[in-house]
Amino acid sequence: MPAIAERQKATRYRTEFDDDDGGAALLAAAMGPPAMCCVFLVPDEDEMPSDEVEDILKKREELIGAFRALNLNVEAFSTPTKIYCKLSAPDTMLRFEAETKGVRLRLKEDFGGALCKFSQEVDEKDAFDKTLDGFALFSSSQQLALIKAVLYSNPAGNDKDVKALDFLTLVESGVIASGGIFALHHDRMRLKLLNEWARAFTKPQPLELIRTYFGEKIALFYTWSGFYNTMLWIPGIVGLALFISQIFTYPLTNNLDNPFVPIFACVSAMWASVFCQLWKALENTRKYQWDTLRFEDLEETREAFKENKETTREHVNEITGEVDDYYYDEGEFFPPTGRARKQLATYLVIMVLNVVSVLSSIVIWKYVAFPMLEPDDIMLGSILFAGLTTLISLLIDALMDGIAELGTTGLMHTLVDAENWMTDTEHEDAIIMKTFYFKITTKYFALFLVAFLVNYAPLFDEHYRCPDWQCMPVVQVVFVTSMMLEILYSLMVSHLFPVLNKYIESLGDNSALKEAAGIKSHKTPMEEQEEWLEPTPVIDLYKDKVYQFGFVAMFGVAFPMVTFLCLIFNLVDMRSRALTLLTKNKRPDPRMAADIGPYQQVLEMFATMSIITNSTFCGITSYGLYFYFPSMNLTQALWATVILEHFLFIVRILVVNMIPEEPAAAKLEYETAVDRKLKYLKKWNVVEKPDEED
Repeated sequence: MPAIAERQKATRYRTEFDDDDGGAALLAAAMGPPAMCCVFLVPDEDEMPSDEVEDILKKREELIGAFRALNLNVEAFSTPTKIYCKLSAPDTMLRFEAETKGVRLRLKEDFGGALCKFSQEVDEKDAFDKTLDGFALFSSSQQLALIKAVLYSNPAGNDKDVKALDFLTLVESGVIASGGIFALHHDRMRLKLLNEWARAFTKPQPLELIRTYFGEKIALFYTWSGFYNTMLWIPGIVGLALFISQIFTYPLTNNLDNPFVPIFACVSAMWASVFCQLWKALENTRKYQWDTLRFEDLEETREAFKENKETTREHVNEITGEVDDYYYDEGEFFPPTGRARKQLATYLVIMVLNVVSVLSSIVIWKYVAFPMLEPDDIMLGSILFAGLTTLISLLIDALMDGIAELGTTGLMHTLVDAENWMTDTEHEDAIIMKTFYFKITTKYFALFLVAFLVNYAPLFDEHYRCPDWQCMPVVQVVFVTSMMLEILYSLMVSHLFPVLNKYIESLGDNSALKEAAGIKSHKTPMEEQEEWLEPTPVIDLYKDKVYQFGFVAMFGVAFPMVTFLCLIFNLVDMRSRALTLLTKNKRPDPRMAADIGPYQQVLEMFATMSIITNSTFCGITSYGLYFYFPSMNLTQALWATVILEHFLFIVRILVVNMIPEEPAAAKLEYETAVDRKLKYLKKWNVVEKPDEED
């Protein structure tokens, strides 16, 4: 076994057969440069024909040669079944690629502190600030992005006919392991984040460190998640106080209704409006601080869009007269053409799912829950109704969304893929909104049905009212049961499903069985991280909490204690997800994002709907208003609902107009930094390359 000192020889001249016991690799992971890993499979000469073995070995040597032709540092070691190839970039290559691709770095405060595209001229002035993760010039995420860009480019000096490396084909041919090319965590920064973030429950999130290491997209999610949890303290504490008061008033009223329920309903509706407006202000502040203002204008075209057979190449824009490299017709819904035709198919699927969800909820209420409801016993029927409707909701979610932690792709992704969107942002935006169009029914209709409809609207030409018209206790049980099941499912998705998926994959992994039979002191970081799970897509990270916001804002009044329980769960879950991201997930590709996309629209719709649901809840579901107006009849209750609803809408309008979306201080700071940057660039006679030339 090679000595540790042997690892110090030039990495570009190491062979794929160099090996060690992992000790030096552990040190290198903490102190060495950021790197990617490519995992080669060692062909089984006893099981495979000799010509296939020779072909795999030849392709492996060609690929390693291609890595070196791309000027990457190559360091490799082998196990009995695999060869791990660590790929890093020399500083000269990073500088060249960064200048070519227009990578932006933060200037020192003395020079304005704005982001500036890298150039040798500016670097010679020692104007760029040191990165937060300790590297002199380029952060680890920037280095990995440059390495990945180089890997998918053509080797320098080759003929024009030589294409970029096709890793998918190499996986299919058995040269590379499935998922065998990935970014490695950098242990120095990873351990710092573990100590200052994932395991530091009482400390604020180090959002700048998170952004530096993972990119703006993940940092923005944790910004939103932290903000949501902070704001949730308001209805959480008020809800806890209300629940305590309900306990004291229960002996007098024989239920959880009391005079403070309408007050909490108003608090919930106003809180939702304030939350949305304050978040928009914080989000816009991050746009200035992180300089993501023009991200969507400069976003690259998706490869899937370029390769789609229906995409037109070199299309003349009818408005500008310019030639677009790629184009896809938006089309019309009537008659169906272009993208509109594909979207129409998506909407038809959503409509069918909504009909199924509505009808199933009505049927379950009529044939399962209603026969079991008695004035003195509503528990079992209510729990069964909530359990069955939530189960149907989760099954529809699994069908449409898939379960990323189990490696399944949902029908919604397939439908939106067919719509052929140009950029990743457009593609994700379409998924978010179309997902909302069916979740608004599958997740919330059961509660709407019991709270507002069964007492007043006939179901299949007959009434199936709550016992003694008292729907408040039924709604409370249904709401608590649904929320507990949602939280339980969230825990299963984040903790159980990934382990189950990994176990299923290992059952057919012969190499894993062979390695299990050997004796190894400990694994190197590359071996460990190869076994780690793919990170949950950011679009899915938002999903649970955004729709939880809908439950809390629209129906939290039914059982206020649930809001406080959601707060406690969220505080633990946020750090738990961070811990998983750093200790169980492969390092995700650094991605940029300017905002949370259509999730903002979803939140706004929930805030608007919360005004309607909370007002209606006070008027026709809860008896809270009757504590103030004992002689009020149904007509007067409906008028009270309308008045309360109008009052809350006026408050919402005031909130929107009183809380500015545009952060004046952040905008001024950004503009000042840019002005100072331009001043120094002019002084140095340096012209920053326009974005359009990248």
